[in-house]
Amino acid sequence: MTAHERDLMERYLYQVTRRLPRGQREEVRRELEELITDMAEAKGSIEAALTELGDPAEMARRYAGAQRCLISAEYYDSYVWLMRIVLVCSIIPVFAVSLWTGVIAAVPAQTNIVGMTVIGMSAGLTNAFVSAAQAGLSAFGAVTLVFAVIERQKVKLDLEKEKKWSVGELERESRAARPRWTPAFLSPVPDKRAVISRADSAVGVVFIVLFCALLLFSPQFFAAIVAQDDGVAFIPLFNLAQWNVILPVFALSMLLSLADEIVRLVAGYYCKIVMASSIVCNLSVIVLSAVLLKAMPLWNPNFSLQLELALDENLTGAGGLLLHWDAGAVSNAILALIVLIAALETGVTIYKTLRYGADKT
Repeated sequence: MTAHERDLMERYLYQVTRRLPRGQREEVRRELEELITDMAEAKGSIEAALTELGDPAEMARRYAGAQRCLISAEYYDSYVWLMRIVLVCSIIPVFAVSLWTGVIAAVPAQTNIVGMTVIGMSAGLTNAFVSAAQAGLSAFGAVTLVFAVIERQKVKLDLEKEKKWSVGELERESRAARPRWTPAFLSPVPDKRAVISRADSAVGVVFIVLFCALLLFSPQFFAAIVAQDDGVAFIPLFNLAQWNVILPVFALSMLLSLADEIVRLVAGYYCKIVMASSIVCNLSVIVLSAVLLKAMPLWNPNFSLQLELALDENLTGAGGLLLHWDAGAVSNAILALIVLIAALETGVTIYKTLRYGADKT
């Protein structure tokens, strides 16, 4: 077998196995490699064998089964992997924070701490379970929605040649009018430097889901906590009175960031679709962040006053610094950080796509 024939076979094997669940890929790869080798010996060439086998997308569907489902086998492995991370990162923190808030709020400084802690836990358990269930359902719905859109729109993270073989076109064209599939349609196996590791995706997903879960279900977690004689005072950083107006913008921004991470996960390597997703999502996040930080009543307008009253005469250390709280300066600093991170991520994505991406021109 020549180097060219080996390359064609590797391309075909890659395009078939990448569409299958991870646990099935190695077995299918070995089986197909043996089949292609035998067919090549019988027909005289690898090209003839691959042409006979046909479109790798169709071959993958034969192995996976042609059943109708919300999330197909092509995306299912990534869907399950991501869902596990999202559920853990949403349910556990929200449950812990809700329970902790209930306990702390029920413990005055001069009373039976053990007894009040038990009361606080009893009072907070119901709210913790409800909040955790809501967080889990919301996370499940968000991830499933993004994957369902990818599935229904038939997002194919392949080269332009393979996009000719979309399901929509196959349904519209008669069998006689279709171009015959040949090995020339096969795209190259991605450069190792273009591969997006799952660890990178996991870090982004964990941060997004954790932050979003706390914002959605425990915004009071972001607060200054001051111990007082008659209990504990929570002074929220955010303007909770306007939270119903602020939260949708927060949620949309987080959903866009999550969608970008899911596209990276599904693609598995830097390509034009990943680059386009990064540009669109990051620009949208910057715009939404600017609206949130500069045009909306995000911060608690009475934060400094409430903190001063709670601290009374204990204006030392971090408490003293917080009294100089400047909402405008904080908004500018956070917005600058968001712009910097988004620009760096987009720049790296563009560079790796153009330099190492399998579909670079």
